[in-house]
Amino acid sequence: MLIIRTDKTTYRPDETVLMTLLLQNDGEEAREYRFYTAQRFDVTAEREGQKLWQWSHDRLFAQVLTTLVILPGDSRVFKAEWKQTDPRGRKVHRGLVTLKGWIIGTGERAETQIELTGRIG
Repeated sequence: MLIIRTDKTTYRPDETVLMTLLLQNDGEEAREYRFYTAQRFDVTAEREGQKLWQWSHDRLFAQVLTTLVILPGDSRVFKAEWKQTDPRGRKVHRGLVTLKGWIIGTGERAETQIELTGRIG
């Protein structure tokens, strides 16, 4: 099971959004995840179906085959930060934003909403 959390639910324009993705194994058997690059997860910020930002944008990941095993009752944590800017570095306007996180190559997905407040510029 994947859970996405933020350090708060409302952010001013000058604040960084801190995200935590928690991948838990609530089952009775070990879960195995296979990755074909060094990337384990990704996160997007969206508004009304339009992507405002993606964590992996402009990042390079090594081409390497790895396996992650999570034992029953165990979990793994992945972290990401967003400075409330779009890919061109422009501040995103205030309003509700949906954060969507997922584990690469799996069906493990989660989302949450935050609110961006205040004036920009």
